[in-house]
Amino acid sequence: MFGPTFAEMRDPSLIASETRLKAREARGRPLDPLNLFNLSWKSEGGVPFTVLPEALTGVWAPIVVLSARHFPTGSHKVGPAYSILAEKQVEGQCAPGEHTLVFPSTGNYGIGGAWVGPRMGYRSLVVLPEEMSAERFEIIRGSGAEVVATPGSESNVKEIYDKVRELRANSAHRVLNQFEEFGNYRFHFHCTATAALEVVQGLGLGFGAFVSAMGSAGTIGAGEAIKRHHPGCATGAVEPVQ
Repeated sequence: MFGPTFAEMRDPSLIASETRLKAREARGRPLDPLNLFNLSWKSEGGVPFTVLPEALTGVWAPIVVLSARHFPTGSHKVGPAYSILAEKQVEGQCAPGEHTLVFPSTGNYGIGGAWVGPRMGYRSLVVLPEEMSAERFEIIRGSGAEVVATPGSESNVKEIYDKVRELRANSAHRVLNQFEEFGNYRFHFHCTATAALEVVQGLGLGFGAFVSAMGSAGTIGAGEAIKRHHPGCATGAVEPVQ
């Protein structure tokens, strides 16, 4: 197994010092597998965040926004992609060189899978609609994964899973579906929540609410963990009208 544990993603100081040094040096080489040890909300200066002013929000309570820009792909969704794969590998459900990974997604989870799979030695397929942005296809292919394009655009999720059903019939394929794997939820429960708690407590604030854009709904796991420390905290889900 090559890559960090949940504890090490929560607190990179637990990673062996030599490995941490090599991982820091690898930041300038985005496709270097050592960047697996940079899968954390924490950068060298702690968890990046911004406090939005009341003049901007119109809300008297401080609103704190976490930033995931220091993750290897620039999005925290690479964390769930890694966590799901790591769990399956530990359980013996997949092995590099033996299985092909399938990541259904319309965006950042697919990019995360495109980055994680090849770094861990897997042939990786990302299934997404053909009308998504050209940049997404470039990033996926540039990370070493292959694109399986389906009809439509971001709203055409059914077509993605129709194709996934076909791909699942191949015994060498392993589908890593963010909507059905608890590794997605567990990453946020163990890692995102810890980052949010550290920032808010460091500011001397309490938790009135934890709000996330749902996507795969994995991020809601952070709200569940935060409630164990702040029972009165509400959890808010942001969803598109469409």
